[in-house]
Amino acid sequence: MRASAVFQATWQRTRRPRTWGAALLFGLVWNGTRLLMGLPEPGLIEALTPPLWVALFLVLAPLPWQWTGDEAPMASAPRGAAQALPWMAALTLGVLLLLGAAGSPPPGRGPGPGAMERGASRRNLDRPEAPRRMHLHPRLWILGVAHLSFGLLLGWILADRERAEHQEAAARRAADEAQARVLQGQMNPHVLFNAISGLTELVREDPVAAEAALVNLSDLLRALLEHGSRLRAPLRDERRLVELHLSLERLRLGHRLRESWDWPEALDSLEIPPLMIQPLVENALKHGVALAVGGGELKVQVRREEDQLFICVANTGPAPAEMEGRGLGLRNLRERLDLLGAPADALQLRRDGDWTVAELRLVVKA
Repeated sequence: MRASAVFQATWQRTRRPRTWGAALLFGLVWNGTRLLMGLPEPGLIEALTPPLWVALFLVLAPLPWQWTGDEAPMASAPRGAAQALPWMAALTLGVLLLLGAAGSPPPGRGPGPGAMERGASRRNLDRPEAPRRMHLHPRLWILGVAHLSFGLLLGWILADRERAEHQEAAARRAADEAQARVLQGQMNPHVLFNAISGLTELVREDPVAAEAALVNLSDLLRALLEHGSRLRAPLRDERRLVELHLSLERLRLGHRLRESWDWPEALDSLEIPPLMIQPLVENALKHGVALAVGGGELKVQVRREEDQLFICVANTGPAPAEMEGRGLGLRNLRERLDLLGAPADALQLRRDGDWTVAELRLVVKA
């Protein structure tokens, strides 16, 4: 990992409930064992030191194993060990110094504070106080060696576990992207099939208009090939695709199609997955406007509220037999939304008076 990725992974470990859960459990077991053994009740600092020590282990021990300077999720064993040894040694020394500074010197052996000691204390009152030296009890050094050894092993185990999780997540993303491309690929012939089906009527009724429609059809095919091959595209490209589709429908429906747009240009640079709006427009025309004798109205509205993008396509005309929208276009759209992790109600179809309304909600980045 690069430095930014390592710091991000370290920060994520501090936010994981299992990190603090393990530290809390260890602290409870440690202090509970002390009490059961009849040892003196620990002070606050002494009671908090074990769980904080474990939390320090879990958060910082994997760091040197993950630093590679490139995109690899984990360093090789020789490099990781070479990086982890001085890192854990520095952490161990820091912890020992903190414990030595916070603790008091271990009690010595011999008689208690008798008369001789009190007399010696009175004689030493006039002597200058000797400089105090930090004293590390031998047990702290033993604890430090255990800290270093266990830290090396634990760091490797945690880093390897996160590497496996990273690779598994990458594999899932790759599979989802591949499936999304397959679903987007299904939309291209579906859109073209519906467009060509509409042209068959136009060829018999108005050959001149049919010739113009063929030119628009070639533009639509080109836009589908460019737009549908990407995983994300600017909103302006989605609008261009919808407008090309509507240009064909205008030739077929004529004055029967009355459309209106509420689409702020400031939103055009936002990126969304492709072919999100076109299926909604196609469904509105095919099952609403085209079936009405006098045609109908089509409204396309796009608005943003914080990190949510709302896309609303409404049409007049007869109500669909099934509001769930079981056609290929909407079914394909629902499957792609599911791959994106969108909630089940991200796409809603409802009847509002004389209007059939399809509303799509997407999460967008700033």
